[in-house]
Amino acid sequence: MISLFYQILSYIRRRFQRLLNMATIGVKALIINQNQEVLLVEHTYMTGWHLPGGGVDPGETPKAAIIREVHEEAGIIVKETPVLFGIYTHRILGANDYPMLYIIKEFIQSNETKLSREIKQARWFEVNRLPDNTTESTRERIKEYLHGLSPNDTW
Repeated sequence: MISLFYQILSYIRRRFQRLLNMATIGVKALIINQNQEVLLVEHTYMTGWHLPGGGVDPGETPKAAIIREVHEEAGIIVKETPVLFGIYTHRILGANDYPMLYIIKEFIQSNETKLSREIKQARWFEVNRLPDNTTESTRERIKEYLHGLSPNDTW
């Protein structure tokens, strides 16, 4: 139910954004633990595995947004300032979106956090053994970081 409702609202919102020539700012986090595993989330409203993250709320800084998002989506408590890796451009239903990718190295994972209703599950995966339905953009961001590549302009 949440999936269909979210998809309809998202479609309407993106159409209004396009009509008004407005853009959104999003944040994503690349979190790799000491076992060389990356944290991915599976949403209730779309398919595939993604990096955790979301939208920047009005009046919120991108750093504050990524700290909030990783806590809500995966129970991650950030212990040091996230480091900006890249700023990308992305078009969603004709509307402009600008996701920012942050690297989070120092964190603890709380088992007591109740995850957002938007998240079906959050799991750790070996960086070289990602699930088949991991999105291409997620794979590319991981590859950019692990191989020291410059961030692509497009998400």
